[in-house]
Amino acid sequence: MTVTAPVVVGRDADPCGGPIRAGTSFVDALVGRLHAEYGVDRHEIRRLATEVLGTFATARVQAFVPILVEKRLRAAYRTLRDAGGTRRSDGERGARPRPPAAAGRHPR
Repeated sequence: MTVTAPVVVGRDADPCGGPIRAGTSFVDALVGRLHAEYGVDRHEIRRLATEVLGTFATARVQAFVPILVEKRLRAAYRTLRDAGGTRRSDGERGARPRPPAAAGRHPR
């Protein structure tokens, strides 16, 4: 079964500067938001987002995947921040967050 859904582009006061342009991955916007909020290296955020996104590769319903990926990344970076591990300066290496385990999957 194939489902076609319209893409809704909203405008809000996010630090990325407005709506997501057509053809832009939701990961790009997510990286910008999390970098602005937590001060974490953009490449690290993208790596972790890709890892978390991979846990949903076989999900039957894909509509909520972007929301679930953002929720897991925020939880990981919030935990790290509360432990005193974020807001590092550019180029400084620090602790890496571990993404929360996907439902029904065991952490590796």
